[in-house]
Amino acid sequence: MGILVMSDSHGLVREVKQVADRHTVDKILHCGDFCVDHEREPFSLMTLVRGNCDTTQTVPTEQQTEWRDLLIFQTHGHLYGVKSSLLRLHYRAEETGANVVVFGHSHVPACGVERGILFLNPGSLQMPRGFEVPTYAIVEETGVTPKAVNVTVSFYDYKGNPVKQLGGNYSLRR
Repeated sequence: MGILVMSDSHGLVREVKQVADRHTVDKILHCGDFCVDHEREPFSLMTLVRGNCDTTQTVPTEQQTEWRDLLIFQTHGHLYGVKSSLLRLHYRAEETGANVVVFGHSHVPACGVERGILFLNPGSLQMPRGFEVPTYAIVEETGVTPKAVNVTVSFYDYKGNPVKQLGGNYSLRR
């Protein structure tokens, strides 16, 4: 099992529930701009962060989640300027000791490793940019060594079809 990561659903409820119900995972992380009542299912079952379009003040702007050998830093990204650079987000990851950073805001699906930290933007379920279909991602831990955690990131379109040109296998710091 793994962690399902989504972002920028901008008011979608039925589609978010379909995605959440489609996969058996340990956790679901939503990286903000959900734009609906966060106490409503399926959002009440997720770890949420507030995005720039969310109005509820009770949802934090960042969260940390420990899962298996991963320390995940979760934010929307607007407070870190992710549309122009990941540098500030990288500094925050270093401050928190995270080896995975999940974020949204740009609506552009992407993932890659920088200095042993995985940076993952699952894209948008509502308004994709830089890619032709709405996307989300699943992170699975595939192995551990004394110095590294190996993960696989798989992207899917909103219908649950694998998006092979995104994702991959990565080695992260412990």
